[in-house]
Amino acid sequence: MEYPAHIILEWMAQFFWPLTRISAMMMTMTFFGARFVPVRVRLYLSLAITFAVMPAIPRIPDTVELVSFGGFLVLAQQLLIGIAMGTITQYVMQTFVLLGQIIGMQSSLGFASMVDPANGQNTPLLGQFYLFIATMLFLSTDGHLQMLSLVVMSFKSLPIGETLQSADYRALTDWFGIMFSVALGMALAGIIALLTVNISFGVMTRAAPQLNIFSLGFSFALLVGLMICMYLLSGILPHYLNHWDTGVNAICDLIRLDCNVSGGA
Repeated sequence: MEYPAHIILEWMAQFFWPLTRISAMMMTMTFFGARFVPVRVRLYLSLAITFAVMPAIPRIPDTVELVSFGGFLVLAQQLLIGIAMGTITQYVMQTFVLLGQIIGMQSSLGFASMVDPANGQNTPLLGQFYLFIATMLFLSTDGHLQMLSLVVMSFKSLPIGETLQSADYRALTDWFGIMFSVALGMALAGIIALLTVNISFGVMTRAAPQLNIFSLGFSFALLVGLMICMYLLSGILPHYLNHWDTGVNAICDLIRLDCNVSGGA
């Protein structure tokens, strides 16, 4: 039995365009988009997920042919939607890297750095530590499953053929300010404590310079910095959940979905 070429292309489009959106999200999403996850593994996961969710995806209208200029535009739209969804999760995780960098610079721990296995960049060790904690929280709270649920629901709320608006791209750029404000808010108590320590040592050094108290300031700042890290760990879960809910709300706004996630700003 032979099938016409346009029928075969229509069947391929029903699978190819959802695969494009899902694979674009998988390539940029936190943890799965890291360099230590091979590209082949990400591709196989995208294929398996697309096959699994195909029955839940609405049928794609055959108004646009797969091999055409219109099909190329639809392909670009799906790539942008998937990349935008995955990028928001990266913004959420990088907030905790920024938290570690702020604490490290204030507590003289900024000199301790290592190569980030996720992106190959040289980052402070404290930033890597908080990123590891945030990634474990992402997996343990089923953040990856929540992202899969959102990308499947996006095919109903933002069907194939529709694209993102200019306001959506502006919302993505606003996340740079959100990252700094959230990281600074979490590190504010530590910054004030370390500032108080440095001012105290400065006053004592000025009052009694012959005691050379300032030489103890570096080691004492390290000790206070480690204590602040322990203090922040005890309350990092509610901060993560609140910030993750903010990210989920942003993704829901991006894909025109009413999620009603509590805790987001």
